[in-house]
Amino acid sequence: MIRRIIQTIIAIGFIIYGYFQMSGSEYQKDVVIFGVIGLATLMELLIEHIFINSKRLYLLLQIYFLALKGEKIRFSMSYLYIIKIDDEYLLVKNSNYGHYQLVGGKYKRLEGTQSLLKEKFEAIDDLKLPNKDLMKDDFAIFIPAKNAIKFLDWFNEGQNREINHWREFYEELIEGKAELLSKENFPYVNYNLLGRVTTPVKRTAGWNCPEILQYDILELLPNVEQRKELLALKNQGDTEYIKWVDRELIDCLGHDKRTKKKLYDIGQHTKWALNMKWSKE
Repeated sequence: MIRRIIQTIIAIGFIIYGYFQMSGSEYQKDVVIFGVIGLATLMELLIEHIFINSKRLYLLLQIYFLALKGEKIRFSMSYLYIIKIDDEYLLVKNSNYGHYQLVGGKYKRLEGTQSLLKEKFEAIDDLKLPNKDLMKDDFAIFIPAKNAIKFLDWFNEGQNREINHWREFYEELIEGKAELLSKENFPYVNYNLLGRVTTPVKRTAGWNCPEILQYDILELLPNVEQRKELLALKNQGDTEYIKWVDRELIDCLGHDKRTKKKLYDIGQHTKWALNMKWSKE
């Protein structure tokens, strides 16, 4: 970004200098044409860049502004499972923040990914999160804004990083945080990748820094036996750890319009996942 700005200034400088300072010189025309060609080339690259990134222009502008200020952006990269039985969705309690959310969590940084993140993107750890036990090497990192687009493009290619989504499902429902489903019926799961939700650059309470959150949204496709077991789990009722909720309660983030009471907190990203888009609420 900064390099392109410098190149544009130089091209305009050639045009201005050639036009006003080289009047009568045999080289005036050549200097002006050189500047025009340079400026035209940069404009072509700009138009191409805008066309390629037409769906994230606002995000690009936010990041470029932060890059000019030399800031870092916090990235949190996650995946979430939509698990639906009889028009109700399975939510689990987040152990860190106390709200309820879809099954899932942050991707893990693999051993081979660590050096790549540091060398290619100048990444540093999020020091406000513990790096141990189930949270060890979570994909919550700081990236200089100048490298943010390059990092996002690399991550979304899915190469040289964790791409399997089984781990969080296993930890949250089979063995880890809870033992709610059997290994016999859940040796694996099938799912559809519905899409991806990426927030604009925003500030989050407690971090006070620019932040981008990204979620891959998965739709669980249980087989016959898995559906039966999920239905049996649902029929057992809610607990402190899990809740089965309808779409309306999720859209209201836990506030029940029918009883006019706040039953519990539901994370905003659960609503984003069902709507497949970010919103301020």
